[in-house]
Amino acid sequence: MTADKTKRKEAEAKAAADTPPKPVSKLLIFVAWLVPGLGHWLLGKRFRAGVFAAIILAAFITGVLLKGELAVPQQNSPLSWFFTFGCLGNGVLYFLRLIWVNGLDGLQSSLFPYGLQGGGDPVSAGFFYGKTFLYTAGLMNLLVVLDVHDIARGDKS
Repeated sequence: MTADKTKRKEAEAKAAADTPPKPVSKLLIFVAWLVPGLGHWLLGKRFRAGVFAAIILAAFITGVLLKGELAVPQQNSPLSWFFTFGCLGNGVLYFLRLIWVNGLDGLQSSLFPYGLQGGGDPVSAGFFYGKTFLYTAGLMNLLVVLDVHDIARGDKS
């Protein structure tokens, strides 16, 4: 009987390898990045959506309360673009924080993106911890977007 199970599993694995993956909506991926947890919510994974949204939001708020600085591009600092990408993972939270710190006039300045300020208080005791929380929240959201992609494709349940 074990040989039958083994042959059946091999046949299922071969059939799964032969079927092309389902296409994933670019809009779903964009929405999953923009609002943490929304991608899982739209896929019907309500509990997972709530947990991921709560964790990412808590990390972001903790970073702001610790007076951490959002990464923004700096002239003559190519590494700042890498950190900015990590913070951009926060989606709409990133843009709301930039508007809060810079105002709409700051976002429309002629020095964009180099004229932006990331907020934060470098002399605060929690400044570096806050930055770490903000970066981590963005990177976690990017991982959640990859999870949404895998679920929508059928690779994961």
